[in-house]
Order: sequence, then structure tokens, then C-alpha cells
Amino acid sequence: MSEKEKLNAEEEVTETCETAEEGQGLEDQADQSENKGPEADAAETEKAEEAVMERLMRLQADFENYKKRTQKEKLDTYQFALEDIMTKLLPVLDNLDRAEAAAESDNKDSYREGVQMVFKQLVSILQEEGLAEIKSVGEKFDPNFHHGVAVGEDSEKEDQEILEVFQKGYTFKDKVIRPAMVKVNNR
Repeated sequence: MSEKEKLNAEEEVTETCETAEEGQGLEDQADQSENKGPEADAAETEKAEEAVMERLMRLQADFENYKKRTQKEKLDTYQFALEDIMTKLLPVLDNLDRAEAAAESDNKDSYREGVQMVFKQLVSILQEEGLAEIKSVGEKFDPNFHHGVAVGEDSEKEDQEILEVFQKGYTFKDKVIRPAMVKVNNR
């Protein structure tokens, strides 16, 4: 017999012995479970059910904690976003205070200039945040962006062209938040 054949034979004997030992272990377990009786099986089943119920309760508690945590994080995010906008608007408030103080003086030009500067500053901040005015006068009426509240006739203008704006409309990050109230040409 060659060396290879001897090694293969030894491996087969080792595997056979291991399989026999495993089989004996399974038989011993089967004998023990038969000797335990139905009361032992019921106790084991009850313990398993208790373990499953405890695990389920822990999962439910973890899920409730997760829901509370995500709700708090969402609220915090919203509040901090508002804080950022409020911080940007504080200089506008300061300038309005200055304009009010200038209104008490007799210099009307400086007052007008101050108010115009405050207006430009406010518009600039709002545009940075995503606010945009809806273009209206001279545009064709679009019910997605305009709210027609009056009809006029102008033979020099096209049909459905906007003649006048009563209240400006705005979009916020490409979503209409207030349509423009307009007067529409009707030929």
C-alpha cells in the first residue's frame, strides 16, 4: 500500500469514528428528552415563550425610543433653520429702527433712502433663502402662477396678457406659495 492510500484509509477511519460518536450523542439526547416527560417539555416551551415575549417587548421599547428621538431631531432641525433666518433678518430690523428715527426728523429724502435700503436688504436676504417674485405684467396669464381677479380690455395687448398686478406673487424654492393677483386682458 502506498503512502497516499494509507493516509486516505486513516482519514476514512477517523471520519467513521467521529460519525459514530455524534450518533451516540444524538441517541443520548433523545433518551434524555424521552425521560423528561411532558411536564419538562411544557416548562421548556414556557421558558422559550417568555424569552420571545421579553425580546418582543425590548424591540417595541427600542422602536418607541427611535420614534421619539427622530421626532425631536426633526423639531430641532426646523427650529435651527428658523434661527438662521432670524439671525439674517436682525440687520433689517436694526435698519428699520434707524428709518423710524429718521422719520421724526424733517429730512424726508434721507428717510426715503433709508426705507429703500431696508427694502433692498430684505429682498436680498429672502432671495438668498429661495424666495422669488412671480413675473406678471406683460406675461401671459398662467393659472399655476396667477390668480385673475379682474378683466380689462386693451386692443394693443394680446389676449390673456396680464395688464396689472394687484398683489405680487411669490415662489419659494420653485413652489408657488402665493399666486399673483392680476388683471387679465380679454379681447
